[in-house]
Amino acid sequence: MIGKTLAHYKVLGLLGKGGMGEVFRARDQRLDRDVALKFLPKSASDSPSGGRRFEREAKVLASLEHPNIAAVYGLHEEDGVQFIAMEFIAGGTLESEVIKGGLPLNRLLEIGIPVADAMSSAHGQGVIHRDLKPANVMRDASGRIRVLDFGLAGLRQTTPNLATDATVEALSAAGQVLGTVAYMAPEQLEGQKVDARADVFSIGVVLFELATGTRPFVATDNAGLASAVLRDSPPSLRDLRPDLPADLARVIRRCLDKNVERRLQTARDLCTELEDIQAGVSTEELSSSSGKLAASGELAEKQMTITVEHVRQLSTQIPRMVGDSLTYLDNEKNSEVLVVFLHGLGGDQREFEEILRQIPYRAMAPSLYGFGPSARMRPTLPYGDHNRLVGVLVRELQQWLAPQTLILVGHSSGSDQALQVAAMAEGVELELDGLILLGPAVVPGEGLISGPFSRMAVNPDGVFDTVRLLSGYVGSLDEWIIMHDYLICAAKKFEASPAALQYFAQTYINSLDENTFFESFRVAVERVKHVRCIFGDDDSRDSDRAMERHISDSALGDRYSEEMTTNVSVGHMDLITAAVILPWVEQIVLLEK
Repeated sequence: MIGKTLAHYKVLGLLGKGGMGEVFRARDQRLDRDVALKFLPKSASDSPSGGRRFEREAKVLASLEHPNIAAVYGLHEEDGVQFIAMEFIAGGTLESEVIKGGLPLNRLLEIGIPVADAMSSAHGQGVIHRDLKPANVMRDASGRIRVLDFGLAGLRQTTPNLATDATVEALSAAGQVLGTVAYMAPEQLEGQKVDARADVFSIGVVLFELATGTRPFVATDNAGLASAVLRDSPPSLRDLRPDLPADLARVIRRCLDKNVERRLQTARDLCTELEDIQAGVSTEELSSSSGKLAASGELAEKQMTITVEHVRQLSTQIPRMVGDSLTYLDNEKNSEVLVVFLHGLGGDQREFEEILRQIPYRAMAPSLYGFGPSARMRPTLPYGDHNRLVGVLVRELQQWLAPQTLILVGHSSGSDQALQVAAMAEGVELELDGLILLGPAVVPGEGLISGPFSRMAVNPDGVFDTVRLLSGYVGSLDEWIIMHDYLICAAKKFEASPAALQYFAQTYINSLDENTFFESFRVAVERVKHVRCIFGDDDSRDSDRAMERHISDSALGDRYSEEMTTNVSVGHMDLITAAVILPWVEQIVLLEK
């Protein structure tokens, strides 16, 4: 199928498949846009009734017009093959937003309200989804929540009383139990005819999972899971998340009522309840409910699940990455300011542990994919792909927390990554308020650390020899201690897989030329209100080059001002201390006020 042209659609790749069909990404050659094409599974396409159900599904989907529901463009048949052309949505599913401890209240409501509103609209046109779950709800590239995959949808014959009318004409075989067990209403599991209240139950399961990081009903197999849904009471939401409002716990509990008549009756009622909770809670309370670790001063390790769409956007596409995660530390402090720290070559999130504890604002520090201390795999990804994944993570953190002020801080190669992300070099759009670059590379070529790592032999002895070489490049005891800790960290992680570190260093060096820094800097200062470049003692070559070029040909751009670049009397490795970083963060926060 891939590579074929059907009607005016060129098939580019498989997006997914299941019992209800296969979905491919394709290019609409008339309108020059990407679309999703859904095809019947062969077993169904050979059946006349299967073709009729497929046509019915297309009509159901086409009848739904709502900003939070994926649009249908048309039903086509080419060479005897029927397919539906639908809107292609780039982004990630809610599966990637299920995190340990649950989402903060503002994030939870920003998901729940549009999902309930979308389903209220669908129910108003007589359509029941019957398979609502995190995998069938996406956040698109702009951050909008989108409900998709109505492949199991039921269509009513009448629509006067959507809450109580149990007459449903299923698009699947009559009496057959279809759906995903963990999210199905009890009446659906029992094979009874269902109405809109089955979707209300499913939304309740999704909200409970997003709020707590775990499902309300669990078991080791589908039979046990079905039994739990039919018989067990869900855990108390307030016991798991005492920081969430009692009204939210009450609403979710009503969604999960096994008795259809006692359950919250319509998605519109649910949407109104969630909107009332949102309106009745202060902005500070909305943004501050985010788990239980903030008060203890401990750091929480969290994850961003890597999706098919994430991998699809990389130049090096490694299938095993799908389902793996990019980890980050979170200090979970209650603040309207979010600061994200990016580490240097070979390092990881641990470089910023003390700063995350000392900083008075919400702060997070991700590890590059495969660079984390306990990474499952360490693939050879190029520098540009790492930049894209970091950009996606920062964007998702911004969408999740909605901070009033977002500051990105990078050290060494992490500062160059931060600059590329701020300049949208990899196409990931962010709205940054502050950008702090600690020791960026202005002069192209091999750096103090990147050069030796790019040339090292790809074996354990090569890692050791490089570490021994770099340990001599220090000018003070404090810098030696920082360098020593850094090198031990890198050596332990990459001893068995040095190619990942070497390839990153090589592609990083190759990405730099005489104009890379200047071109990205000019874009960044147009997009970011407050930019600061901090150079250490051993970065004098880079700071001198920046000023020489700007004096000569205004290479830093018309918006450059002298406070944007600063030299400090510490070594390159000492730039990642709280004494250096925190005053600059505080300055930007005060300017934002």
